[in-house]
Amino acid sequence: MCNRFRSIKEWSDIPRRFHRGPRLNFEFNPNVAPTELVPILVAGEGVVLARFGINRLGSGGKPRPPLLNVRTDGMRKGQFRKHLKERRCVIPCEGFYEWRDEGGKQPYYFSRKDGKPLMLAGIWEIAEYKGDSRVAFAILTDEPNELVASYHDRMPLALADDKIDSWLGLANVSPLDENLLLDLKEFTVRPMDRAMNNVRQKDIAATIRRLRRPEAGSCTPAKRSPRSR
Repeated sequence: MCNRFRSIKEWSDIPRRFHRGPRLNFEFNPNVAPTELVPILVAGEGVVLARFGINRLGSGGKPRPPLLNVRTDGMRKGQFRKHLKERRCVIPCEGFYEWRDEGGKQPYYFSRKDGKPLMLAGIWEIAEYKGDSRVAFAILTDEPNELVASYHDRMPLALADDKIDSWLGLANVSPLDENLLLDLKEFTVRPMDRAMNNVRQKDIAATIRRLRRPEAGSCTPAKRSPRSR
């Protein structure tokens, strides 16, 4: 599951060929959580300020938890066939987060080695949340590459540079028949401070993990070799 990511900082992070219409105002969000707004690229529409998570009603008209992710292997059937055909989008982001249990929830940050934005494949629809009706999106997830596999059994579908147009081009009716995922060698990962486990933590400096320095006058005991035991 991909339920947290880091937004882009500036318009210049979006490839120029996707700029259509007036620029939208948005703030950098280092810890995007469900229901928060970020700029996305909507196929056939250009850049739109959209909500993370598609809110729907369940049985009896009760609201369901927002739909955050959709598996690629379920896109060709059922309720998402129309989305695959008509409602595709791309979510530009600096990177995404996953967690491992290491004596508590330890966050890790996945991004590109070259610092360029990741372009995540998604689907969208108009959805209402607390009286606000607007474009809302869910992120597609796929089988993890070798790097992500040791952290989670799914990963967001981060598009290769030469596959972005293929995903946004609605004339391509079978984009999932192609190998869309960005190459493994383009990814890097690093641990983050556990302060970012709090969805309200938006101070990027507080989320960056720092090595602890030994206190003055203290020393780190040397490791004992097998022979000295």
